[in-house]
Amino acid sequence: MIMKAASSFLIFVLSAGINLAAGDFNAGAKGTTGAAFLTMGMGARALGMGEAYSAVAADASAVSWNPAGLVRAPEISVMFMHANYLAGISFDYLSFARSNGSSAFGGAVAYLNGGEVERTDEAGNNRGTYQPRDYAATIGYALDLEVFGADSRKYGAGVAGKYLSSKIVEKAGVFAFDAGLTARTSVDDMTLRLAFVAQNLGGGIKLDKKADPLPTTLKAGGALQLDKNWLISADVAAPRGNSPYICAGVEHAAYRDVNIRVLLRFGVNTLTLGDISGITAVSGGFGLVIKNAAVDYAAVPFGDLGLTHRLSLTMRFGNAGNDPGGRVKRYGEKSAKKNSGGGKAPISIW
Repeated sequence: MIMKAASSFLIFVLSAGINLAAGDFNAGAKGTTGAAFLTMGMGARALGMGEAYSAVAADASAVSWNPAGLVRAPEISVMFMHANYLAGISFDYLSFARSNGSSAFGGAVAYLNGGEVERTDEAGNNRGTYQPRDYAATIGYALDLEVFGADSRKYGAGVAGKYLSSKIVEKAGVFAFDAGLTARTSVDDMTLRLAFVAQNLGGGIKLDKKADPLPTTLKAGGALQLDKNWLISADVAAPRGNSPYICAGVEHAAYRDVNIRVLLRFGVNTLTLGDISGITAVSGGFGLVIKNAAVDYAAVPFGDLGLTHRLSLTMRFGNAGNDPGGRVKRYGEKSAKKNSGGGKAPISIW
C-alpha cells in the first residue's frame, strides 16, 4: 500500500513539470537572469531535504517557499538561519509568521555578505577591493479558501511581495512577488499535500546599462506522510535561465517522545548536476526538537569547491491548535498527547 501511494505521488510530481518549461525557461538561457540571491534556500530543514519544500512549508519560512503555507503555521512562528558559503560568503535570514488558522501573515529579511572581491581595470591592474551585498525584505498574506466556500483546511492561497537591494559596484533595487496554492487530499488513507508556487515575478534589475530579468521560478510539488516516522516530498521546478530540475527529500524520525524529536534528512536536487565536478546535487542534515524549539542543520556539497553548512533555529509560541493534526504536533506537548496517546505523535506536517 505504501509503495502504491509513493508511486502515485511521484508520478503526479513528475507529470506536473511537463509543461512548465517555455520561453527562456531552459538551459539555452543559462546565465541571463540577475538577482540570483533570490533563489537561495531558507531554513536548514528545507535544504537538508533537497529544497523539495513547496508543499511542506508550514512555518515562518513559508513566506519565502510558498506563502500559501503560512495559513498552516502555528499561532506564532519565528525562524533564524545562518549559512557559511565558500570564499568568505555568508547568508543570514530571519522570518516570522502569525496565523489564526483561517488567515495568516508573515515577513522575512535576508542578507547576503559577498565578502571582499579584488577589483581590476581593463589592463589587469589592481584597483583595490569591493564588497558585494544583497538585502531582501518580504511580507506575505495567506487565506484558508474556506472563506470562498471550499472545504475547511483543504485549500490555501497566499501572496508575498518583496523588495531586493543589490550592490556589486553600483547599487540597484527591484520589487517582486510570489503567489502560491496548496491542496490536501488522501492516498490510501495517507494525507497528500499538493502545491504550486510562482516565485520572483516582476521586472528586471539594472546594475549596469542593461536590466537583467529576475530568476522567476515555477514549481509544482507534493508531500506525503508514509507512516508515523517517514515523510517524503518532491518538487518539479522550471527556473528562468536554466533547465527544469527535480528536487526530492525524505525525513525520518529516528527518535521521538513527548518532548524530544531527533529527525534525519536526505535530499536530491538536480539543478547543479553537470555544473561543477565532484559530489553535488545531494544534501543531508538532522533536526533536534525540544518542546517548542527546533534546531536544524544541513550540509550541502558543492563538488570540488567544498562543503557548505546551514544552521537554523525555529521557535513556536502560543496555541498549537490552528491546524489540527498539523506539523506543530512535533513541538507541542499537549498537542502530542491529545493526538497520539501519550506522546507517540508522528512527524506529520498536517
